[in-house]
Amino acid sequence: MSQNRVIGAQGKIPWYLPDDFKWFKQVTMGNVIVMGRKTFESIGNPLPGRKNLVLTKHPRKLIKQHPEIFGQFQEWRGGKSRGNLLKSAYQFHFSRLGEKVETEIFISNSLDRLNPEEFPNDIFICGGAQIYEEALPRCSDLYLTLVKRDVEGDAFFPRFEDKFTAVEEIRDTPEFKIVHYKHRNLKS
Repeated sequence: MSQNRVIGAQGKIPWYLPDDFKWFKQVTMGNVIVMGRKTFESIGNPLPGRKNLVLTKHPRKLIKQHPEIFGQFQEWRGGKSRGNLLKSAYQFHFSRLGEKVETEIFISNSLDRLNPEEFPNDIFICGGAQIYEEALPRCSDLYLTLVKRDVEGDAFFPRFEDKFTAVEEIRDTPEFKIVHYKHRNLKS
């Protein structure tokens, strides 16, 4: 977020920080990333090497509107792994084998269906504002990039300061810093 809490402007990130993107890729690779439909559409594709969970109230509409994305994936059917997550008619799992890593997309209509015990790896919430608002009370850790300037925007990061404590400054550059926070009442 920027100094004035902005995280988005007209569906885009209002800054370009390649070193922050590299850090994000490094820390999320091999893990689960959760994002809302607007965030997913702004990225344009599932992020490779991660399990991508897209939250939307209209999953079938999302799939039909983006054949350029979902046409290259096969819908997952069967298997016991993550089966409970996928029982609803409003949940889908798509999978594609890449050059070296498997890319997966889950589509769900509710964050409540995400059970951390179903996944052996960490789960990272990647936006947007509504998803952060819903997920933050359930998060044990918060890794926040603080952009060192005010920017114009229409999407804002929710208040978290009353529930989280800064425990580590991971990186500090002239343009941004990354701070690790811990939830005061939840354990990792």
